[in-house]
Parts: sequence; structure tokens; C-alpha cells
Amino acid sequence: MTLLIKNAQLVSGQIVNIFIKEDLIYDISQKTPIADQIIEADGNLAMPGIIDPHVHFRVPGAGYKEDWETGSKAAAAGGITTVLDMPNNQPPTISQKDLERKGQLIRDRSYVNYGLYIGATETNLEELKSAQNIVGIKVYLGSTTGNLLVRDYNIVEKILRECDQLVAFHSEDEECILQNAKCPSNNAAGRQMSNVKDIPELHSQMRPEECAIESTQKIINIVKKTKKQAYICHVSSQKELELIHQAKKSGQTIYAEATPHHLFLNTETASKLNNFAKVNPPLRSEKTQRAMQSALNLIDIIGTDHAPHTEEEKSRFYHQAPSGMPGLETSLPLMLNFYYQGKIGLDKIVELMCRNPAKIFNIKKRGDIEPGFFADLTIVDLHLTKQVENSKLYTKCKWSPFAGRRLRGWPIITLVNGQVVFQKNKIIGSPMGREVL
Repeated sequence: MTLLIKNAQLVSGQIVNIFIKEDLIYDISQKTPIADQIIEADGNLAMPGIIDPHVHFRVPGAGYKEDWETGSKAAAAGGITTVLDMPNNQPPTISQKDLERKGQLIRDRSYVNYGLYIGATETNLEELKSAQNIVGIKVYLGSTTGNLLVRDYNIVEKILRECDQLVAFHSEDEECILQNAKCPSNNAAGRQMSNVKDIPELHSQMRPEECAIESTQKIINIVKKTKKQAYICHVSSQKELELIHQAKKSGQTIYAEATPHHLFLNTETASKLNNFAKVNPPLRSEKTQRAMQSALNLIDIIGTDHAPHTEEEKSRFYHQAPSGMPGLETSLPLMLNFYYQGKIGLDKIVELMCRNPAKIFNIKKRGDIEPGFFADLTIVDLHLTKQVENSKLYTKCKWSPFAGRRLRGWPIITLVNGQVVFQKNKIIGSPMGREVL
């Protein structure tokens, strides 16, 4: 099977034809070879398929919120060709047997490629050391969806010291969170939670920036001590980015991930969303959000932290409503809209969403458009302007915190392993996703 994508614009501005044989890119040139199938790109932008290093597809245990068919369709519609799935399932993925069982549930159901994390507990170090075919170890230092939690930083040091895999952190210090919850003013607010209108601001007060900063500083200290590497998920403040930047300058290997919701939402703009804007770490002030946008040069990766919950769950009172929001179908359009506003270059988007994830997570032959690489591609219409509409989303939860926003720049075709899976606003074909490791 051969495929020719004609008249595609690369990020460099060059117009080329991309010739694909089976699942690999064979040639990138002005040549027009004979092919079994031809796609006319009409000068639209060809990007490497987006690699999302942070998703929660809720299988096993909560497939009513998202499963691998709906989640991978949402990914493909968003130009995402590879997702890395987190371990806080029901039951959590904390052993090799858990990984194998989860893999069986995914196989032949995903429209995009995938990789799996294993979760750390305070007692499963041997499982972490022997785990195979994982993209990383996830350590939750602050409580969130699920029951995975590591509160003892001595155990964190052991994990970093004794494990060879990349360790990713949910960086919010649990003791700090608990102490803040005991604050009289917060307890008083908690008793009146059903009457609170500005839940995003309240949630940020309950889990303030200081808890994330404190945790990140502790991780940096351990990385320096062990001479290992760490990946900080969903950084939510400029101070964390500055700490990570200073650690890098000192020779430490620490990566910073930022989410679209921390870059493009804040407690003020999301105030009317109530619990639908409740996420861990919380959204921050407009000042902090603007500072995050200005510090894009300190960020290594954009990850969605796609964490869907049903509308019914999100409509509960504050304490009962779970944290998390979907993001697969809006992450690339939000970044492209940012490009349209003159705030970021296309090559920087590719770096943050394609090249760096492939490099950091050691995903071979993906993350760029080169001969010999897998044909994971997304064709983008930079001029297409559309409104985010809940009814048109593929995610099973059927809502977005960005609903109603008009964004300029949308994926129009997505290829996974050389096969078209999204075109003309429709998912086509059958699940072709493979495990990347």
C-alpha cells in the first residue's frame, strides 16, 4: 500500500509531496510518484502527529467516562497520533500483571498509538524496577483521582535511585494540602461550599501554588542527590518553571510539562464553569496564567492531562465533584490559535508537542517528518476558524471547558501508521493504534 500526500506545506514553508509506503515515510520531495492513494493537501500545513504524554482513558474501572475507542477517536480528531496513559485506574496499574491486563483491554480498540505508565506506591519498588514496556513511572505526591499516593520523600529517593525508567510526578505536596485544608478560613468556606460561586478561585486557595512549589523543590533536591532525571507534570506556576530552569542550569535533568488549561484558562475566566473548572493542580490567577504564557521557553512539553468526568459528576457540590477536565480535541487548536495571535512559532509548537515528547520518552521514529519515520501525520488548516461545540466532541463525556470559544487553526486529516483515521470531520477506518514500546 502506497500513499502520496501532495502539496503539503512543511513548518519551514517548503511545499512538498510526502510519499508513504505501508506505515513509513519513504520520500519527501517535489517528485510525484505513482501511488495507490493520493491525498491533496492544497498547501495546508503538514505536522508530525502530536504525542500527548498525559492522558487518562479510565480503563479499567471507569469506562463510562472514557474508553479506548472514544478516547482515541477524540485524540485523532485533535491531530494526536500517540497517547501515554496514566495508571490511576480502578484498580490502579501498579504491577506487571496489571500492565498486561490493561494492555489486553486496549488491544485492537485504539485508533492511535499508545504507551502505558506504571504507578508507584509506597510498597511496590520491586515491581517498578522490573516493569517492562512502560513509558515511565508515575508518582502522585498529592491526592487526586484514584488512590495512588506517595507521601514519603525517602521512598521517592529510593524510586529515583533504583529505577532506570523516567519518573513523572504529580507535584503537589500532600502535607501542605492537608495543612491548608485545616486552615479555619478554608474550613468555613467548606461548610458553605454549596453556595460558593467562584469554585476555581476557591479550589486554588485550597491547593495553593505554594504546595506545588514546595513539592517541586523537594523533587529537585532529590534529583540533585541521586543524579537521576525527573518529569514534572502539569506545572501550574511561573515559580515552578523558574526552579526547574535553575536546576537545569546546574546540570540536573528535569523536564517541565504544561497543560493547555493552565495556559489558556484562569480563575477569573473560568469562574462561571464552577466544578467543570476543578482540576489538580488548580487553575491559577490571570497574573500567573500570563506569566506561564510568557515562560514558554522554560516549558519542555505540552500535555493535555485529559481527565474526563461526566456532567452529572461535575454538577455535584464542590467536595463531591471530581477534579479533571477533557482536552484532547482542543489542545492543538488552542496552540495554533496562539500562533495566529503571534505568541508562538509553528516550529516551537512542533518542538513542544511532537519532537520533545518523542525524545524525552524515547519513542522511536516518531515526532518528526523524516524518511524512515512512521507516517504519523496531521494536516492542519491554519485558516479554518471554528467554535468549540460540545455536541461535536468525540470524547465520551461530551463537554469542554473551552466550549463556545472560536479558535483559528484546526487539524483536518490525521494519519496513524500510514492510515487515514480522521478526515472531513469524521473518524474513518478501523483501530490501527500500536503500543509504541
